Amino acid sequence: MTSSLRPLVAALWPIALLLSPALSAEYVSADSSTPLQNNGNCSCYVVKSGDNSETPSYFQYYRFFDFRNLADRAGQYDKVPAVVDDWDDAPNLDAGEANIFNSDAWNKDWNIQTWSKNASDDFPVRMVNSPANVYLQQNNDSNNPFTYLSLRTTRGGDFQSAAEIENLQKNVKHVSMRMSARVVGDKGAVAGFFTFYDDDNESDIEILTSDPADVIRYTNQPSVDKDGNEVAASSQRKAKLPTWDEWQTHRIDWLDKNSYWFLNQKQVAASSYSVPRKPSFLVLNMWSDGGSWSGNMTDGGSAEFQIQWIEMTFNTSGKVEGSTSPNPNDKRSVELLGKRKEENCKVVCKIDDVKELGTPEIVSSSMAAQVTFSWTVVAAIGLTSLWVAL
Repeated sequence: MTSSLRPLVAALWPIALLLSPALSAEYVSADSSTPLQNNGNCSCYVVKSGDNSETPSYFQYYRFFDFRNLADRAGQYDKVPAVVDDWDDAPNLDAGEANIFNSDAWNKDWNIQTWSKNASDDFPVRMVNSPANVYLQQNNDSNNPFTYLSLRTTRGGDFQSAAEIENLQKNVKHVSMRMSARVVGDKGAVAGFFTFYDDDNESDIEILTSDPADVIRYTNQPSVDKDGNEVAASSQRKAKLPTWDEWQTHRIDWLDKNSYWFLNQKQVAASSYSVPRKPSFLVLNMWSDGGSWSGNMTDGGSAEFQIQWIEMTFNTSGKVEGSTSPNPNDKRSVELLGKRKEENCKVVCKIDDVKELGTPEIVSSSMAAQVTFSWTVVAAIGLTSLWVAL
């Protein structure tokens, strides 16, 4: 669930961000007019989607955000930031690692939210997003050491502090996006991974810590009608799934007429209800407001949404900053990712079943020129024989 109070962030030209695969806390970015591709030879990306996950879908752009290898020593990210205990100070606190979350590289692709909302009859606990709830943690298992991004929500007295990050690629129109994540902590919180334009154009994966660990919610908004009644077709509660408190791979495919949801490469839900129609962006959050959806977290309680990596392949429509009205004097804000209204797909790459996660592999360059990208939709024509090669 999202709040209509969500403010639009300042428009920035997002250059693709890759977190260094070396043991370093530095980012690698590209000074390029298009998103950085992990395989520079790729001109489009193909994924299996749709019913039974057999329908090929084609996308023009690709990004991989890797949070796993950011420590250069054991115990570097063992300390968790102090709990947010002051409502007024919450938006002004620093994120966990200033060298990363205040860096130009991070800010070209992500924005840490600081919006808040007051309590109401339906949502009795006021909530504020704080950068202090965004930080890195470290798994010190000697057999499998890695770092990961954490989004935290905590209950302190009469308010809930929360965490939300938004990707600054605001013109995504159709996407296959994935993450490796788990959720841990107390009951009464919601972890969200979703596309967002407004409350009528949103496709969600939501994990409720009040649910059993084998239950995940998959939703296309709106989930209630104009009279406040629940829309049965909107949300699907799937049970007997691999537990969300362990590391799992979650995925949303937002296509032209359908939404599909996957868990560990297996399709678990599908919907044709209220499939988003507007250019959107990726959001991750961890929150609670005491309402019937999130539940009411006990005072002193805390929960974390932990993410190892995020991968997305997508098409675009319109300006990078979406439907905002940018400052015409800011040259970054007038850049268009989709300057090329048509581009032949000369080299098709896959992102699934590859040797190295985050590195697309070439499927074939033969016949690929038959695929043409339009301004909003990818037309896949005459690639049946190519797909068989997968």
